[in-house]
Amino acid sequence: MIEIRWAQLDDIQELGFVHSEAYRNAYQGIIPDEYLNQVTPKVREEYFYRALTQGEERVAIAVIDKKTVGCMVLKSCSDDDLQSHSGEIAAIYLLKKHRGIGLGEMLLKWGIEKLKAIGCTKVVVWVLRENLNAIRFYERQGFVRDGAERLINRGKELIQFRYIWSIKKMERINPLSLDTSSLLLI
Repeated sequence: MIEIRWAQLDDIQELGFVHSEAYRNAYQGIIPDEYLNQVTPKVREEYFYRALTQGEERVAIAVIDKKTVGCMVLKSCSDDDLQSHSGEIAAIYLLKKHRGIGLGEMLLKWGIEKLKAIGCTKVVVWVLRENLNAIRFYERQGFVRDGAERLINRGKELIQFRYIWSIKKMERINPLSLDTSSLLLI
């Protein structure tokens, strides 16, 4: 059974583990090990506690058979050049053994539907230039690189590309109507 739902405070320990494990795996060979080694479950638990209690970001989890295997962070887009009706998927991570089974696509579509429900007309993701797996994933889902780039530092300077997807495009391709706070597939 697969469930996608909003995270709660009692999910923090599993969120910390899933995020740190998936993050280190996704960026191995891209981000220096010295930086990746600092991304521990405890550090991520502290981040998710702040995210869940301060309310500027919304955190969702993907659960298979009552075990958290993925997470996603949604927020309002803070890019100055985009209209106020843009949302951002700030993070989406799955444990390695749960990739390639369609769960990432399900989580992404769930997040897009939630952003749409609060009035967003565009969804933004920022992807490291070297993260070819993520670039292919987002391009397969219909995201388009718009040419914007930004420099971040994760133990070294890295370039991120911005990808945008119009929510109206999603409606044409694959309508998803969720009127509940979670998705449950059996």
